[in-house]
Amino acid sequence: MATEMTLEEWDEQFSRQAGWTRATRRHLYRRANLLRARRVLDVGSGTGVVTEELAASTRGEVIGLDIDPAMVAFARQRGGRAEYRLGDAHDLPFPDGRFDVTACHFVLLWCRDPESAAKEMMRVTRPGGAVLVCAEPDYGGRIDYPDLHLGRWQAEALRSEGADPALGRKLRALFRTGQADVGVIPGLWDPDTLRAESGREWGLWERSLAGVVPPGELARLRAADQAAIESGERLVFMPVFYALIANAGVS
Repeated sequence: MATEMTLEEWDEQFSRQAGWTRATRRHLYRRANLLRARRVLDVGSGTGVVTEELAASTRGEVIGLDIDPAMVAFARQRGGRAEYRLGDAHDLPFPDGRFDVTACHFVLLWCRDPESAAKEMMRVTRPGGAVLVCAEPDYGGRIDYPDLHLGRWQAEALRSEGADPALGRKLRALFRTGQADVGVIPGLWDPDTLRAESGREWGLWERSLAGVVPPGELARLRAADQAAIESGERLVFMPVFYALIANAGVS
């Protein structure tokens, strides 16, 4: 079983993920004319990291919605401009066409029925508005050199927790009733980033792979990973998909 993370640790992880995809989000915000949006929804808002960025990027009302009461409480304590509510992505508690922009970030892979969640995001977005799927990973496309099996084991751990590690490649299919513009963030870390992120990444791997990989094998892999980083041969490529769906909602 994976070790439970504290809310502070989740907030740190959400902040790290947001850092990896910031340039893509800014591109999507411009294309969706976020600055002029009157109402914005962030689905699966977690601790509010991306939600507060959305609030700082528009003059309009911003609501963050999450299914976890503890996450909602944590986000409210941030003291930002956004409003936070408890709710389920599969049954959004809003009327049709309520929002100009509906967004999510590393959320659909955790939904038990991502197609239902996608339909709900489109339903609550007004005709002419936009749905922004800012980041969804695809562990099936991960490349490690040397091959340390980390991607395959991490995908297995995610499946055991109810996630879909290959959700990224399915975005166009999920939003096939809309005008989906799908792209991919290469996710290729340079040597300096690998060194900087290694400790925190291994902290997450050791949690998520507990019960999947024997502790001795994990220790061996960590040593091999560090040696490859220091020698300059380590390569990690992780595709992360995004999508902008225009003219979403009820027509």
